This record gives sequence, structure tokens and C-alpha cells, in this order.
Amino acid sequence: MEYGLLLCAVALSKVFAYKCIEGRKLTEIAGGPLAPFRMATEELARLLGGNREIARQIKEPSLLEWAGAELEWCGEYGIKALYIDDPEYPSRLRECCDAPLVLYCKGGISLNPERTLAVVGTRKASYTGKSACIRAVRDLSHLAPAPVIVSGLAFGIDATAHQAALDSGLKTIAVIPCGLDTIYPSSHRDLAVRIVRDGALVTDFPRCTYPQVAHFIRRNRIIAGMADATLVAESYDKGGSLITASLANCYDREVMAFPGRVSDQSFAGCNSLIAANQARLVTGGSGIAAAMGWEMEKRGSRTSGGTLPFPEEDDRGKILALLRRESPLDFERIMEITALPFKTLTTILLELELNGSIVSVQGRKYAIAP
Repeated sequence: MEYGLLLCAVALSKVFAYKCIEGRKLTEIAGGPLAPFRMATEELARLLGGNREIARQIKEPSLLEWAGAELEWCGEYGIKALYIDDPEYPSRLRECCDAPLVLYCKGGISLNPERTLAVVGTRKASYTGKSACIRAVRDLSHLAPAPVIVSGLAFGIDATAHQAALDSGLKTIAVIPCGLDTIYPSSHRDLAVRIVRDGALVTDFPRCTYPQVAHFIRRNRIIAGMADATLVAESYDKGGSLITASLANCYDREVMAFPGRVSDQSFAGCNSLIAANQARLVTGGSGIAAAMGWEMEKRGSRTSGGTLPFPEEDDRGKILALLRRESPLDFERIMEITALPFKTLTTILLELELNGSIVSVQGRKYAIAP
């Protein structure tokens, strides 16, 4: 995109940060993002329904100076600023009336993949919720083409979905509620680095914007808008994932949810969505694929000759025997006793969790399942 047009688009995105519909309407009426800056203040105010204050903000010389500095910073750090009419801008999101004028993106993948699935849920995810999320994402990795997983990098289900996607060889996009000079939560920095390498970080916030309560709703609309469908993997009766589901319904996108037992409060939101016919009941990857009309065609193996990509059966038995003698044990202690490589041990522990042989307790400690 021509630099001058992008410069003006970035400037307008600051003025209309919380009024995306009005900003988009102005650019459409005026004939693009450059036109408002060429108009006299009075003419611009008329297009804005008489709002002289916003017209004054747009005509303020420091606004374009700020936008220029923002684009310079983006260029320095390999960040793309995408205007809503840019071919690289997410086409699914562009269909939404409240789509942001500008998106900032760090990463090498296309934001217009053939298939996308948003996976959201509670920050206080249970073992059951995490396991169901991991299994579903892993199953979807067999699709051809496989979907890109979109989530919000938060604790709980979000991080689980991103991690499961990366571990399954899928691409993933994290939408964050702040500028790309900040990672939230900060403890997910390493995960964010992996996502940039095998996916993308996306936000509509410029740098020096830090997380606030209102930002999460703005973030959620992008998650819902970028995806073909939204899966609520686990949710209490209140929470941001229910807002994302509501937005997805408003955008006329498919919404799905994993059911839970009536006594499980962490699934109360999922059960309510299903009961109200606001989400389709699914129990795993095959149900998601069926709901979307995605045939479960197997992809080719991602490995070639050489060392086997899976651990020896004896290694699993060694870990189970150890945990039967002494539980719980933390990851570092298990690695010390078994002398297994980090990657091998991580794979085995995940498999044993998924098949119900062990449980994760007290953070990174593991024990035999009751």
C-alpha cells in the first residue's frame, strides 16, 4: 500500500480507536483515508455530522507526526500495519461492521488461510477442559487443509489452544489486548515468540497501549471476526469467552461448545450456550469438522526417515513406575531421575495426561491419576 495512504489510515485509526464504525464510514464517504486530511476543517466537520472536535483532532499536525513515528517503529521491528482495504488484511474480519481500520501484525503467515477456528475459554481451566481442548486441536491437525487456530494468549484455554496447535504442527494466531511492544500476560513471552515463528501476533492497538478491561472486549471481537467458527472449550456462567461467542453469533459465524456435567461450574457457560441454542454441542475434533463441513482427510506424515518421532514404550512405563512409587513429582525431578531428554519427557507426560494415566497438580508437578 502507498505510504501516504497507510500513514493517513494509521492516523485515523488513533482518532477512531473506539469508534471503528464511524471511522470506516468516514473513509468510505470521503473516498479513502487520505481525503479527510485534504479537506478544510468545516467541510470535514460536515461529513462527521457536525462534530468539530473530531475534525479538529484529524487536522492536528501532530497526528500525522505520531503516525509517521508509529510506522517507523513498525518497520524497525518487522511489524506490518494493514489498512482495512489491504489485500493482506483478514477478509473475514473485514466483513464485520466494527472491524478496525488498521491491524498490526508480527509474523510470517497469511491472515487469510482457507480455514480458521477460534478457540476460547476460561482462564481458570480445569484438567478436563484443557485435555478436551488439546485432543480437539490435535484431531483437527489431520485435516487437509488444517485450520489455523485463533485465540487470545491468555491463561487457561487460550494458552492451551496455542500450545496444542504448535505441538500438532498447526499455525496459530494470537490476538492481544495491547500494543506489540507489550506481551500480556508477560509470563507467556516464550509462547509468543513461538507463535511469531509459526504463526502471528495481531492487535489493533498501537505501541505504548497497555491492557485495560475495555481492551479485552475489543480483542474478543477480532478473535471472533477472524474465524470461520468459535469453539468455547470451557467457560463459567460469566466471562470473556461468552462475549466472544455472542460476537461470533452477531457476525453470523458458527459457535460450538464442549458440554460439561451439571455440577461442573467451569462448564456452566458452555451448557447455557448449548441450552439456549446459541452454540452447537460438540465433543471433539471430528464433531467440529462435521459441523463445518470439513472432511477429515488425513494429511501426510510430517516426519521423514531417521529417528522415530515418538518415545519408546519402556520410557512411559519408567515414568509410571516412578510416579507410583513417589507422587507428586515436579518436571525437573522426573527428568533428573529418568535421564530423558526434555522434548521426549514433555511428549510422554502430555500423552499420559491425555489418556488419563496421570494428572498435573500444583503447577508442573505430576501424580498418578486417582
